[in-house]
Amino acid sequence: MDTPLSDVFEHFPDALILADGEARVSYLNPAAERLLGLSLNNTHGHALDKVLTLQDGETRHPVQIGDFPGQHTPFAGSFHLLVRNGGGAIPVQCSVALTRSGSGATAGYMIVLRNASGLQQYIDKLVTQSMHDEHSRLLRRAELVKRLWRLLQETDESEPQAFMFLDLDNFKSVNDTAGHAAGDLAIRQIAARLKDQVRGRDTLARLGGDEFGLLLERCPAERARQRAVQLHRAVESYVLRWNGNSYRLGVSIGLALFKTHQHSLNGILAAADAACYQAKRNGSSGPHIQEIELD
Repeated sequence: MDTPLSDVFEHFPDALILADGEARVSYLNPAAERLLGLSLNNTHGHALDKVLTLQDGETRHPVQIGDFPGQHTPFAGSFHLLVRNGGGAIPVQCSVALTRSGSGATAGYMIVLRNASGLQQYIDKLVTQSMHDEHSRLLRRAELVKRLWRLLQETDESEPQAFMFLDLDNFKSVNDTAGHAAGDLAIRQIAARLKDQVRGRDTLARLGGDEFGLLLERCPAERARQRAVQLHRAVESYVLRWNGNSYRLGVSIGLALFKTHQHSLNGILAAADAACYQAKRNGSSGPHIQEIELD
């Protein structure tokens, strides 16, 4: 005597959906009813694509069950999203198996869904940690470069842009005199000061050691110059207090002004780096902000 599906899959922990060869729902186990927010009585015989709504976790584009078999796409950092009955979407792991008749024709579908909310949160946390510097909490160099590259690919060439390199002065003496713990504190506090001076659309990153980078999108030249002065003042007015001693730092800034599509990524980075190097060579007697206009 055959065992009913309800007995076989009643305690199955993952959501299980069975559909016939015409992609009409024939069975939902209790876990599927809970995950979908639907009952078997209300879905039996209904078209699968009316019962199960999936989206790509990155693009939010609809995903059809027929897209799964035979595809082996790499994990992109986000699971598929299950749009639940009544609204809301949750990340899910989804696997699809085809059942076939003796003639080889598709006899049905078996879909297994697993709630991946906790795993997605963990992955998102790891991604965030990999993008951010552990001391300053700012973005890392790779993310800054990626955003500059994307800006060069996507933005209209007539829009003004700016990129800065900022190199702290006297930071090595703080490390040598007060120790690396004091240096780490200085980096955190200066990073917070710099962050207070930038717009939400701008990208501020720690490039490593005592260097920072700033991408100012759609920023006219005069506004970029003003921002450089504000950043310079934010660092110049900073005082590190450590074990009863006070330490002051300075900053040299290289500002590259450009328009997208007219210059390469490496050209912009090199120009800002060269301007920063010149600003540092000027010393205390010269300007600490050096500008290069590429257009």
